[in-house]
Amino acid sequence: MMDKVPHFSTFGKNYTRRFKDTDLFEQIFSRILQECYKYRLIDPSEVFVDATHVKARANSKKMRKRIADEEALFFEEQLKKEINEDREAHGKKPLKEKKEDPKDPPSCGGSSDGKEEKTVKESTTDPGSGWFRKGEHKNVFAYSVQTACDKNGWILGYSVNPGNQHDSRTFKSLYDKIKDIGIQTLVADAGYKTPAIAKLLLDDGITTASTV
Repeated sequence: MMDKVPHFSTFGKNYTRRFKDTDLFEQIFSRILQECYKYRLIDPSEVFVDATHVKARANSKKMRKRIADEEALFFEEQLKKEINEDREAHGKKPLKEKKEDPKDPPSCGGSSDGKEEKTVKESTTDPGSGWFRKGEHKNVFAYSVQTACDKNGWILGYSVNPGNQHDSRTFKSLYDKIKDIGIQTLVADAGYKTPAIAKLLLDDGITTASTV
């Protein structure tokens, strides 16, 4: 006899209380995925990627402003490497890393280590979320949940990021989880249509298609 499916609130309460700060739910997700692969319910040849915003449980009036370093794009190191390889092939010296004197004040919009800085709004109740513009007149703290599915709707991987980060910046964290499952074609909307992502996929032999 099969047990009844637990009420959805049971999962929510256990997630925030009993199993808080554990990877139990990720283990459950991985185990179910393994079973789906075992019985060939999944076809990873064509993968669909998209992101949606989920409102955080955070009071939009409880916030503070802080200075944050702009995250480096995932392809910057690879780009530097390729430029230096090209320079060496043409008999030129590699580009030198820019070093700044820590005694000198940072340039406008930058920090002493050369990173760009920006002022961001941070929730005091949920610092992991990001300030997101929802519609024309409303801003909320939210998370960006990015998923990769096959054509049958099975979720093959996911990533959760602050809601103020663009899809093209967070794609790499999701892609690293699914790149070895046998993808032939990756389908995504215009938010992922960047030269860096296109090159990353082409280098791995994956063709791309757009939903727009």
